[in-house]
Parts: sequence; structure tokens; C-alpha cells
Amino acid sequence: MALEVNRKKFSDFGEFAKRGRGCATKIPTPIEIMRVDEEIRANKTRRRLFDQLIIKIKFIHLTYGSFGSITEEQRKKQITVLNKALNGTGISFVYEEPEVIFVDSYNWYYMGHRSASERKAKKALSTEIESQLNFYTGGLQPGLLGWATFPFDLAGDPEVDGVVVLDESLPDGKEKNFNLGMTAVHEVCHWLGLYHTFQDGCQGIGDHVQDTPAHKGPNTEKPEKGKPHNACNEGEFAPIHNYMNYVDDAWMNELTSQQQMRIKEQIMMYRPGLIRSGLV
Repeated sequence: MALEVNRKKFSDFGEFAKRGRGCATKIPTPIEIMRVDEEIRANKTRRRLFDQLIIKIKFIHLTYGSFGSITEEQRKKQITVLNKALNGTGISFVYEEPEVIFVDSYNWYYMGHRSASERKAKKALSTEIESQLNFYTGGLQPGLLGWATFPFDLAGDPEVDGVVVLDESLPDGKEKNFNLGMTAVHEVCHWLGLYHTFQDGCQGIGDHVQDTPAHKGPNTEKPEKGKPHNACNEGEFAPIHNYMNYVDDAWMNELTSQQQMRIKEQIMMYRPGLIRSGLV
């Protein structure tokens, strides 16, 4: 009952809409961002970008009684959403239905970001960390839609690598405004190396993608088209349809060409196991 009350606190009263997408993915430091860019730059001449890459997803559904029972149809729809969103990168996602895992555990189902429960669940359930995406669904702590690990963290802490999303955020879920599968797209793009479009606001070094206009903070709900909103530079418009912003699922439909390029570079540099297992 306590879990159900907590879910209502954020879902029924529209808290996600007011605060924006509840993404708990860590904010990379300026030093991390600069180190990543330098490593990619230093190795660029030795790496050939791929044209087509298939990434295998292992679905791991954390449940608690009747909560969290994702259907095969939802998985298929989520794969379709991911493939459409990442189409410009040449990346496609696949999964094998017999390998889907369901685990009933209150603590794991209700885990928080960087919690002991998260580490224990991932240590027990994740497999083939370097060559596939371990994709977890669960109820999570109140206020969270999901989180992911960055490619540059894989070598230092492979045990927690992967993506975690709220079960009701998958297609046909019950999370109002966030049930079209875009939470998975947002978090998978983090897992592939993208930062938020509003990284550092109007200060600092931003998301290091040249064709995403800098803006001082996240956009939420369904911002009106044709307005600058919180863009940092005069004459520019905040990227209100970008997958790496905080708008409602129905408003997300864009990755820029430089974001697509950055994803490829991040895979080549930090996730070469994906290429060894899925290059076509």
C-alpha cells in the first residue's frame, strides 16, 4: 500500500509535468567532459565510424507482486520507438523473448539511483555488460523516471552499467505524459554518450554538440513552437523537441546530426564490445 501511495503522489498529481522529466543520470563534471572530448579527438584518426550496428537488449523487469508486469507487446513497441529515434545513427536494437527476466523483489523494484539495491540487483542480474544493453524496469523511488550510465564510466565501474526506467513509462504505461517510450530513448541516449541539451545552462561548456542551441534550463510539458523560450543566444530557439530535453513524450522527436555523430564516436571509443558483437 505504501508503494501505491508513493506512486500516486507523483503520477496522479502531475508532479512530473511540473518539474519536468525525472532523470537521475549523473551530471558529468567539466573535467569529465573535457577528458572525453580529448580522448575522442586523440583517437579519431585510428577509428572508422560504423554504418550499421545492431545492439542486443536484455530486458530485466523488476516486479513487486502485481506491479511491474511488462508485456511482450510493450517490449516490442519500445524496441520500435528506440529504432525510430536512433534511425539516423545506423543503430538498431533487438531482443530475444526467451531471455527476458522477471524478478520479484520489493527492494529492487523500488530502488533509487546509486542505491545499495541498485548495485545488488545489477550485480546479480546483468550479463554480457560490454556487448549488450542491460535494460531494467521497475517502480523506482518517487519522482524518478529513469537513469543511465555513461560510456566513459564503463571501464571504471562495469557492475552498474545499463539503463533503468520506470515501468509505467514504457509504451502503454500509466505515467501520464510519459508513456510513449521516450524515457527509454532519453536514457539510452545517455548510455550512448549524450548529455542534456541544457548541460551547464548558459555558462560553462554545454553539451559539446554544436547544433543544439544552448538554453539555461530544461523545457517541460509542451512548449509553444516558434518562441525562443530559454535559449541563451539572441535569435536562437531552445531545442524543444530534442530527446535530450525534458519535454513530454509527445513532444520528443529529434536528434541532431552532431548528436548522432557523437553517439558513434562514444561507442567507438568506450563501447567497442558492442561493435565486435553487432557490426553489420
